[in-house]
Amino acid sequence: MSIEVRPVEDAEQWNGYLDHAPTPTPFHYAEVLDVLASAADATLHRLAGFKGQEPIGLFPVFEVERGPVTGVFSPPPELKVPYLGPTLVVRGDAPKRRRLDRQHHEFVERTLDHLSASIDPGFVQVRTPPGYDDVRPFSWRAYEADPRYTYVVDLTKSEEGLLASFSSDARRNVTDEYDTDFEIVAGDAADIERIVAQTAERHAEQDEPFPVDPAFVVDLYEAAPDGVVRPLVCRVDGEFASGTVCLETTDAAIRWVGSAKPSCDIPANDLIDWTYCRRAADRGVEAFDLAGANNPRIAEYKAKFAPDLVPYYRLKSASRTMDVAVSLYNKLR
Repeated sequence: MSIEVRPVEDAEQWNGYLDHAPTPTPFHYAEVLDVLASAADATLHRLAGFKGQEPIGLFPVFEVERGPVTGVFSPPPELKVPYLGPTLVVRGDAPKRRRLDRQHHEFVERTLDHLSASIDPGFVQVRTPPGYDDVRPFSWRAYEADPRYTYVVDLTKSEEGLLASFSSDARRNVTDEYDTDFEIVAGDAADIERIVAQTAERHAEQDEPFPVDPAFVVDLYEAAPDGVVRPLVCRVDGEFASGTVCLETTDAAIRWVGSAKPSCDIPANDLIDWTYCRRAADRGVEAFDLAGANNPRIAEYKAKFAPDLVPYYRLKSASRTMDVAVSLYNKLR
């Protein structure tokens, strides 16, 4: 029986399939996808592959039109979403390697065929989730496959073991006592606005773009299932000093927006990260993705938390004419 790819309109049904995905991200939730589509001014296609009535895989994509360019993206561009792309669905015992490969490869092939028939995009770009390590079906369709990297902290270690694995300066920063009245607390929508504004200011100081609007992140916070979007802030003498917006699935988390230079003299961001690691581990989260190891300066900071280096892939398909059009659009936008 061949695999059929079709859209899944029902959000509850989509999220139910997601419960059985081995490499989901918090951005895969149906409610989050809807907010991404609105923020990107894109048409969302929640595509799933079925063998009979049995779900095989999920692949959310966004149809985006910008001037002469009509493309398909997963995740959508310009929102600082690190990855999305396809994920398999495995209910019950995982099939043997040969059967799993066959199902996976056919699922990707049928999805790409569906996109060609229904949208006929001139440009396709996908960033896979960490752990999605088989991009051969894309390569066999002449997609460019560039490896990228992120850092992931193993939260299954004991608190003592995790702390011992940190660099000496990271351990010192999170265990020292400070002659300052500070607290690390869960944030709210107002704190999210402060976090995004502080991050934007830091990017502006470094002459770097930061296209994330605070209202977009607040929309995610309000629309996502409970516990998915988790802002954490450091307050010094009762005033906001720094913060981070993290996102969670049942067993994995991403450190997403924030951790800009704090407005205080204590290592607020290290304290936030350590507090988040402990609290997330208590909730059963097993992996904390620090979201990025591709920038040398930022990677050096994140490496002090003893993370594993995990690859993901940026996949692209475009005609030469479309490559030129996309390049021109990026320069003019």
